[in-house]
Amino acid sequence: MPLSYYSDTIKDALYPNYKEGVLTIRNKYIAITDPPPMGKKDVIALRKHLKMSIGVFAKTFGVSYKAVQAWESGTNTPSGAAVRLMRMAEKNPDILFDGGALVDKTALR
Repeated sequence: MPLSYYSDTIKDALYPNYKEGVLTIRNKYIAITDPPPMGKKDVIALRKHLKMSIGVFAKTFGVSYKAVQAWESGTNTPSGAAVRLMRMAEKNPDILFDGGALVDKTALR
């Protein structure tokens, strides 16, 4: 596995709950933060940016069609892993391919 910023920073570092983060052997402190919440406008903007229908968006993020409808209407707000993944996809949509949520099967036609 090639070295990355993550693996280089976290290497040999997983000490339990020091200041709710990770203290590395190299004395680096990494804060574990909550992603900014996503309101209905954020969800709609992300879905449109990704050019996905509600159904494809729901399947991609592992939630139901009705959950996405509720987020987009403001009835509910996404939380937890869904928000973290959506915020990551917002900054780097390729993560959906890298993480296996999407697979390009164009060449298989």
